Amino acid sequence: MTDLKRPLRPPDWFDTHRGHVRPDLATARAAYEVALGQVPRWAHIALHARNWLVRRAGLKTPDMGQGMADLPVVAETDSRYELGLEDRHLTFTIETRHTDGMAEVTTRIWFNHWTGRVYLALVLIPHKLILRSALRRLA
Repeated sequence: MTDLKRPLRPPDWFDTHRGHVRPDLATARAAYEVALGQVPRWAHIALHARNWLVRRAGLKTPDMGQGMADLPVVAETDSRYELGLEDRHLTFTIETRHTDGMAEVTTRIWFNHWTGRVYLALVLIPHKLILRSALRRLA
C-alpha cells in the first residue's frame, strides 16, 4: 500500500456513482477490478491520449494497462478498496465500497495547483461516462 498524503481539508471536488453487484463479486476489490480493471476500448484510447498529453506537462502517468487497476492502493478491506495518486496539479482517490449487493464508487480530488482545475474540466465528461459504463459491468 502507498502512503498517500491527502490534504487535511475536505476534497475540492467529488462524485459518487452507484450500481448493483452480482453475487460472485464478494469484495470491493473484486468489484473494482471488474468495473475498472478493464475499460472499454474507447475509454482505453481516451486514457492513453490523456496520459500522452499530461506527460508532456511533466505530470505522473502510471501504467494502466487496459484499465485503472495499476494505480497505487491506499486502503483495502473486504468492503472498501481505495486507490490514489498525488501529483503537483492534484491529489485524487477512487474508492469502491461494496455493501448489500451494491457498489459505490467515489472519486475525490484535491487541487494542488490551478492546473488541476483545468485538468478536471477536460476529463469530467469522459470520467462520468467511464464510471457509468463500469458500474453496468457489475450487474
